[in-house]
Amino acid sequence: MAILYTPQANQTIVCSSGNSYGSDENHIVVNVSNTTDIQDLIGAGCIVLGANQPNLLFTKIGANFNSTGDQILTPVAQGKFRITKIVVVNTSVNGMPTAAGGFYTGAGKTGTTIVSAGQVYTGLTNALTALELTLAIAASLVFVSGTSIYLSLSTPKGGAATADIYVFGEIYD
Repeated sequence: MAILYTPQANQTIVCSSGNSYGSDENHIVVNVSNTTDIQDLIGAGCIVLGANQPNLLFTKIGANFNSTGDQILTPVAQGKFRITKIVVVNTSVNGMPTAAGGFYTGAGKTGTTIVSAGQVYTGLTNALTALELTLAIAASLVFVSGTSIYLSLSTPKGGAATADIYVFGEIYD
């Protein structure tokens, strides 16, 4: 049985098999056992969660890459955590050559810098490319439960552009 994270809360996705799956208010779909349905759900933008996957800690679906304002990410898990990777996918445009900026624990580029302000997003060439960001934190750094994460670009794309952000890591109680 697979557990998946959907791009939207309370979303219903109908698979090619005719089976439909609904996500809860936390974007979670449970009890998917049909392999074809799992592939259909992944094709619809879902991410498989589980023992062989790192924990999904935060998301930001449709982050605005033409804004230098703070964009808070939505927490998915609770407890102390350590970030192991941040992935940006599903861009709405073919390339973001000018977009640059980082991730922080405080608004206004304050707190701990998780990804530096110099991070560029040129690797996002279309909706089917993923970009794993360079972390600027020590691999051993553990954040307390309730820590917020903000995307704050230094340089906007220069035109309408969105992408989805997923923060993965380990959770400690």
